Amino acid sequence: MPQITLPLSLLAGVLCVLSGCAEAPVQTAPQTSGTGAAEETGSARFGAATAILNAGVMANLGTSGDGSVKLLFDPLYDNHFGSLQELPPELAEAIITGAPPYDGVDLVFVSHAHGDHFSASMLVEMLLNDTDLWLVAPGQAYDRLKEQENWHHGLATQVRTITLRNGETTQTFDLSGATIKAFRSPHNGWPERHSETHNISYRVSVPSGDGEVMRVMHLGDADPSAEHFAPFAEFLAAKRTGLVMVPFWFYQSDDLDAILEETLNADTSVAVHVPVNVPAYLSEGTRPYFTQVGEVVEIPLTAQ
Repeated sequence: MPQITLPLSLLAGVLCVLSGCAEAPVQTAPQTSGTGAAEETGSARFGAATAILNAGVMANLGTSGDGSVKLLFDPLYDNHFGSLQELPPELAEAIITGAPPYDGVDLVFVSHAHGDHFSASMLVEMLLNDTDLWLVAPGQAYDRLKEQENWHHGLATQVRTITLRNGETTQTFDLSGATIKAFRSPHNGWPERHSETHNISYRVSVPSGDGEVMRVMHLGDADPSAEHFAPFAEFLAAKRTGLVMVPFWFYQSDDLDAILEETLNADTSVAVHVPVNVPAYLSEGTRPYFTQVGEVVEIPLTAQ
């Protein structure tokens, strides 16, 4: 597997959260190595996707300072189903309360309402803690949020609900300086399994100056069959995605290059949702995947 670097500023914050240290060391210079990402100081542009756990990813997009946008995809979950990593309480608390490096989050995305991607109770706590936070989630997840004891109607103003059928045209909207395109495709195993699950993929774009953008896509638990993406061929082809976060089983496909290049129109990819027992096709392969908190891959710039 290609080296995945852990920038000092991000890793130190995560380790302090988990170990209880008082203050993270200050990063004084850009860090870069191998195929990983580099952050630059001052007003320079940056783009990095950082592993949380399971399918959880933090993405920094745009220009440092007021123009940057921080996203979390599937960051909080209740169930590891015996094959995935458990979410440590200290890490969950850091995300919920906005402790570094999870401070200043603008948008949280939920792909679907399964317990290994979603925790209604923890997400309600997160919304209560940060009244400026936007949560984007499918209707099935929203229904679960409203069942929580500490939910109140005022929180609905912080939630953008996605209601789509499989293959239906995308929903497009702007939030917190980002342009979001949401679309629904079948959950892996369809139609035998999870046929009623609303699995939402998100493509998020943030301008980065000079006619370029940082654009990422998170597919949740999408089934890799090209036929499921055919209804979205026009919109996917129209804009190049810098980094696509795919569920790990995509890497098992014999047509992976075609899926990434032709179907998803992406420069690079990283596999997420990897089980504790890493499949050989990942560990013996050459493509990057996330298994540990703080691992980082670069988000390439693409044309607007």
